[in-house]
Amino acid sequence: MREMLRSRARQVVLIGLSGLWLSGAADAANLVDLPVLTSTSGVLDVLMVARPATASTLTPLNPTSWVYDICPRPANGALSCPTTTANLYGGTRLQLAAGDTLKVRLVNLLPLLPEAAHAAEAGNSYLKLNPTNIHTHGLLVSPRYPTTANPTYGDNVLVLTLNTATGSPSSDAHVHGDTRLGYTDYSIKVPAGHPSGMYWFHPHVHGVSLNQVSGGLSGMITVGSVLDYVCKGKTCANFAAGLPVRHLLLKDTQVLSTGKMQTQQDPDFCLGNGASQGYCAGSLHSDDSGAIDSRGGRWFFTVNGQPYPNVPVTNKGGEIWRLTAASGSATYNLHLQDTAVPANDMTVQVLSIDGVAVQGPKTGSVLTWLNLNRQRGNLVPCPGINTTLSNLTTGAPVCAKGITMMPSSRVELWVAYRDAAGNLVTPIAGTKAVLRTVGYASGPEGDTWPAVDLAQVTFSGSARVSTDPIALEIGGTLTALLDQATLATAMKTENAAVGTQAGCTPLAAGHGRRIFYGNTAAGDFGLGYEEIDAYGVTVPGTFVDVKAFDPDTPTICVSLATGNTTNTEVWQLVNLAGEDHNFHIHQLRFKLLNDPNTDGSTTLRTLDSSAIAYDNLPLRHGSASCNTVQAWRDSRNPFSAGYKACDGAPVTVAIPFSIAGDFVYHCHILEHEDGGMMARIRVRASAN
Repeated sequence: MREMLRSRARQVVLIGLSGLWLSGAADAANLVDLPVLTSTSGVLDVLMVARPATASTLTPLNPTSWVYDICPRPANGALSCPTTTANLYGGTRLQLAAGDTLKVRLVNLLPLLPEAAHAAEAGNSYLKLNPTNIHTHGLLVSPRYPTTANPTYGDNVLVLTLNTATGSPSSDAHVHGDTRLGYTDYSIKVPAGHPSGMYWFHPHVHGVSLNQVSGGLSGMITVGSVLDYVCKGKTCANFAAGLPVRHLLLKDTQVLSTGKMQTQQDPDFCLGNGASQGYCAGSLHSDDSGAIDSRGGRWFFTVNGQPYPNVPVTNKGGEIWRLTAASGSATYNLHLQDTAVPANDMTVQVLSIDGVAVQGPKTGSVLTWLNLNRQRGNLVPCPGINTTLSNLTTGAPVCAKGITMMPSSRVELWVAYRDAAGNLVTPIAGTKAVLRTVGYASGPEGDTWPAVDLAQVTFSGSARVSTDPIALEIGGTLTALLDQATLATAMKTENAAVGTQAGCTPLAAGHGRRIFYGNTAAGDFGLGYEEIDAYGVTVPGTFVDVKAFDPDTPTICVSLATGNTTNTEVWQLVNLAGEDHNFHIHQLRFKLLNDPNTDGSTTLRTLDSSAIAYDNLPLRHGSASCNTVQAWRDSRNPFSAGYKACDGAPVTVAIPFSIAGDFVYHCHILEHEDGGMMARIRVRASAN
C-alpha cells in the first residue's frame, strides 16, 4: 500500500469515537488456551499447512480466514493433517527446548490473493499467487540456504512457497528469493543454551506480509519454561510453581458485511468514507452484544481467536500471562483497568519483554532505568520496593501501569489483584477488570488505532498470606540472553558454510552505522543508510538516500570478528517521518544505549546485565516538516541556512553479530514493511 498521509482532522474523528468503544458488554465465554505441540527427544517435526478455513469464532460474519493447520508430520508423507483443532484461526503454540531442532514441512494451499496492493508494481504480479514462507521471530537461529548435504532451509525469509494449484510466476516476475512449488522443508536448529522465553512465527513474504498476518497466519513458539528465569529462590519458586500460566495471542482482522475478510488492513476501517467499505459503530468489544450499523462490517480484535473472552483468575497468587501482539499493523496500548474504580490502571509486574527476562538495576536509581526504557510503556517501580537500591541479590523488579505493544512485541506479566495504590490485596469474589487497548495515535502523519476492550478479567480466590512475595524475583540467566561467545561457537559449522566475502570487513574503530526511516520522493516507505565516524560525521562515499527495499542487493555487509567471534556494532536509528515506526532485525538481539525520548545521541550508557535485549523497538515520530535527510541534518546544525528545530532524536543501539547469513532489518508495521521499509543485510564468516 502506498503511504496516504492522514490529516489531524481524521485523527480527531477517531479519537472522538473511541469513547463509544469502551462501553460494557455481556459476560463472555472463558478464554481457551492455545493447542500445543511439544518436542520429543530433541526434535519437533511438524506438517504446517497454510490454507483457508472458516473463522467460526468471528460471529456473526464467520469469514474465511487463512490459518496454519499444524500436526505431527504424517509418516506416510501426506500433505494434509488427519485431524484439525476447532479454532485454527486462534493459532497453535510450538513448545521447544534449548538444543532442539524444529523441522517443518510448510505446504501452501492458500487461494489467489483477492487484494494485493503491491501486485500491480513492476515485476510483482506473482504476489497475486499468494506465495508464503515462515519466520521464527526472535529465535537466534541460522538463516541458511540448502546445500547438497542438507536440502532444507533455516529461518530464511528469502524463500517463497507457491500453491501448485494457483500457477507459477510469469517470465517477467522479479521474485524476491528462491521459489518452491507445493511445499518447503525447514530444519531450524535451536542452539544449546538458547534463552528460554516466548517467540512467535508468521509469514514474511515482502509485499503480502500484511495480508497474510491479517488473514490469521501466526502462532506462538515457547522455549523452556517461565520458571527458568522467574523465582530461582526456594520460597519464591514454590510460590511461582503454583501460578497458572496463560498464553494470549492478540490478533485483529477486518471483515466486510458480506463476510469477506479485508486483509489489506485499513486503519480508517471505522470511518464512513465510502459505501464499499465496512464500518463499525458502538461497542468495539467484537462480541455479539456490540452494536454495529446497518452496513454490518466488523473489526474483530481477538485473544486466542476469541472475541472478548472472560479470563477467570481463581488462584490466590494470580497468574502469569504471556502475550504476543500478532497484529499486522495495529499498535496496542494495553491497560488492565478495574471496573469498580474508574480509570484505575492496575499495576502488573513485567517479567519479560520480547521473550527475554527483564530486571532493573541492582544499585542506583530504578527511576533512571525506567525512564530509559519508557518507550515500551508506562513502566513504574513495583509497590513496596525502594526506588534507590543497594546490594540486591537480583535486580529490581519492574512493574507497569500500561504496556505499549507495536506489532511483533511480546510481554510476560504477573497479574494479580491490586488496589488503586498498586498493593497486592485479596479481591472480593467476582471482582472484575477489563484488559483493553486504550487507543494509540502514531503521529501527525500516522495512524490512530482504536480503543478496544479485549477481554474481561474476573478475580476470585482465597486470601493472600504474609509470606506471599510482593514481587517475583528474576534470576538464573538474568537477562536470559545467550552468551554471544557460546552462540558464535554453536553456529560455527553453519557460519563457516556461508563463506567469506572480499570487502566485507569490520568497521574502523569508533565507527558506526546510521539508518534513516522515512519516505522516498515517490511517497513509498523506505530506509536510508550511511557509515559514521566517532564524531557522528558521515564517512564520504557511504550515504544512500531513503529508498524502497531492494531484495537483490544487501545494503550492509558485516564480517564476524577474528575466528568467527562476535562483532558488536553501534547503530544510530533516525526516524525522519511524522509517524511512529519500529526497528526489528532478524537473527539477533540489540541493546539500547541512549534515552530515545531526549537528544542523548552523544551520551551513551554503559551496558550491564540490566540492559534489555530487544528484538523490536519503537521509533517515535519526528516533525512532519523535517521529513528528509537534509532537513534532519539542518536541524542538527543551528548555523545551517536551512535550520529548523525538529522533534525526535536518534536512537542508538549496540548489535552483537554472531550468526552469518543473509537476512533483513525493517519496520514491523507490516503496511510499512510491504511498502518498502526493509533492507537486506549480509553477515559473513571472518577471513581469519
